Amino acid sequence: MALGERLRNAVESLRKATVFDKGTIKEASKELQRALIASDVEVKLVLDLTNHIEEEAVKEKLPKGLSRREHVLKVTYDNLVELLGGTAKKAPEKPKKILLVGLFGSGKTTSAAKIAKHYMKRGMKVGVIAADTYRPAAVEQLEQLCSKAKIPLFGDKKEKNAAKVVEKSLKKMKGFDLLITDSAGRSGFDPELVKEIKEINKEFKPDEKWLVLGADVGQLAKKQAEAFHNAVGVNGVIITRIDGSAKGGGALAACAVSKAPVYFLGTGEKLDDLQRFDAQRYLSRIMGYGDLQALLEKAKEIHEDGELSPEELMKGKFNLDVFYKQLKATKKMGSLSKVSEMLGLKMQVPKEMLDMTEEKLDGFKVIMDSMTVQEKQNPEVLNRSRIIRIGKGCGKTESDVRELIKSYKQMAGMFKRFKNIDEKSLQKKGGGLDMQKLVGMFGKKKKKKFKIR
Repeated sequence: MALGERLRNAVESLRKATVFDKGTIKEASKELQRALIASDVEVKLVLDLTNHIEEEAVKEKLPKGLSRREHVLKVTYDNLVELLGGTAKKAPEKPKKILLVGLFGSGKTTSAAKIAKHYMKRGMKVGVIAADTYRPAAVEQLEQLCSKAKIPLFGDKKEKNAAKVVEKSLKKMKGFDLLITDSAGRSGFDPELVKEIKEINKEFKPDEKWLVLGADVGQLAKKQAEAFHNAVGVNGVIITRIDGSAKGGGALAACAVSKAPVYFLGTGEKLDDLQRFDAQRYLSRIMGYGDLQALLEKAKEIHEDGELSPEELMKGKFNLDVFYKQLKATKKMGSLSKVSEMLGLKMQVPKEMLDMTEEKLDGFKVIMDSMTVQEKQNPEVLNRSRIIRIGKGCGKTESDVRELIKSYKQMAGMFKRFKNIDEKSLQKKGGGLDMQKLVGMFGKKKKKKFKIR
C-alpha cells in the first residue's frame, strides 16, 4: 500500500470514528507510524510527530470554533505538511546560472532538460552545458533530450576535463538568460567528485547550485544534501522518480531536516513531468484529495498551444466533440492517471480509463465520425438502434460504441464535480488548504451505474 493511501486511511479513521477517544487516536497514530516508517522516514521524526498529535488530542482547551475531532484532524494534517517540508522556499523565477550536482543515477541529465524547458516556457532564453565527461554517452543522451524541446546545447565529446568544457561553453553561449550545467556523478561521494565539482563551480560561477536526488534514497537524502552542501554550497534540491518510489516521503522529510529546500519533483520520464514542490499540495495529492492548482497550471500550458481552455476543463459542459478534444489534450498533461490524481479521483476512476491508449482514442474518433451532429452534441439520444447503426457505419461493434458512451459519461461526471470549485474556495483562514473541506469533498463515493438504452 502506498504512503498516500495509508495516510488517508489514518485520517479517514479519525474522521469516521463513532467513538472519539484515546484508543481511536492511538490506533490512528499507529497507522501513521506504519505509513511513514514504510516510506523510510527517520523513526525519531515519526515518533515526534505522533507524540505531538496525541498530546494535542487530549488538551482540555480547544481552539475556538473547532470540535475535538476537527482539531485533531487539523493538527495531524498540519504536522504531516511540516514533516515533508512545510512552507517551502520557492525556486527563483529568473536564475542566471544553475549547476546541477548529484550522484550517479540520480537523474541529473534528464532534470537538466526538464528545467530548461520549464524556464523556456516562462519566456527565458535557455542554454544547456554538457559537462558530464565521466559517464559514457552522457553528451549524446543530453543531445537527444534537448533536441526534443529545441534547447541549445554545448558539449565537447573529446574534452575530458569538465571545467574546460564549461570554459569553452561560456565563450560560445553568450546572450542567454539562463545557462544550466549538467555535471558528472559517481557511485559514491568521493574526493575525485568533490574536486571536479569545485573546479566546475569556480569556472561556471553559478548563482544556483541544485542537488538532484532520486526518491529511492529515502532518509539518506539528509547525508547527501549535507555532503554536497559542504562541497559547493547547495541552495536547492530536485527529487526525481517521486511517483515511482515508496521512499519519497523519507527523502522529503530528510531534506526538510537538513534545511535543504526542495524546489521541484520529477514525476515521470517526459520533459513536462516536472512540478514545483509544495508540501501541502503534494500531501493533498498523494492522499487522494487532489491538486487543483497543478491541474490548472498544466491546463494553462496546453491552452497556450491553442488546444484546451482551463475554463472548459473545469466547467463540465460536455458533448462528445468536447469530450474527444479534452481527452486528447488531457493525455498531453502526462496521463489520465496523473490528471485523475490531481482531481482527487484516481481511486474512483476505472483502471481501463486511466490506461487509455492513443489507439483507443483513435478508435473513438472513428466511431464519432459515424455519428450525426445531433448525436455528438446530445449523446443522451443514443439508444440501441442508433448504436447499432453507428457501429455498422464505422465497422465497429455495438460494444465498442457503448464503451465510448460509457467513457464519455465517466469523464463528464469527473469534471462536473469541479464546476464551481477553485482553489480559493478551499482556503482556510490563516493560509493553506482546508482539511475538512478536502476530506468532505474527496471522500470515497459510491460508484454509479451507467445505463445505456
